[in-house]
Amino acid sequence: MISYLADGILMIALIVTSVWVMKMNNRLQKLRDNHFEFRRIMEQTNQALEGIEVSIDEINVRGQQVLNALGKRIDEARDIVTDIDKMTREVRGQQKELRLEMVAFQEAIGKECNNQIGILKKISEAANEAVRKEASTGQGTSAAGASAERPPFYRIEDQLPSMLRRVNLKS
Repeated sequence: MISYLADGILMIALIVTSVWVMKMNNRLQKLRDNHFEFRRIMEQTNQALEGIEVSIDEINVRGQQVLNALGKRIDEARDIVTDIDKMTREVRGQQKELRLEMVAFQEAIGKECNNQIGILKKISEAANEAVRKEASTGQGTSAAGASAERPPFYRIEDQLPSMLRRVNLKS
């Protein structure tokens, strides 16, 4: 009887141990499955990190290319700005020269206009004097007929445009 009791205890211990071993086996199987899943996730993470590393390298290369291109364009822009400044200075110098030439030309035109107006005044005065002399000599009817055939005499300065009559140029 004691052997039955000892056999019963051992049987219960064996059953408990078997159940325990089965639970441990299930846990180990889950751990293996989780380990394989973890390994797969780690491999995917490594691949993703390698892809990110390649992308970062490409971004660095492209960034360097963009930086070089921008540097070249900035240098070109500086050269263009320098050229524009140089041209602006040249144009301003030429503009000053043209202004001086224009002032000199206006003065020359003013002098010439004054000379021409003086000549025209003298001609007009001479023509008026000739008409007065002819009228004062009194040619009678022939003078009336001649004046009818001749157009009336007008002073040239009266025929000048109003713009020229108002101009008062300094010489």
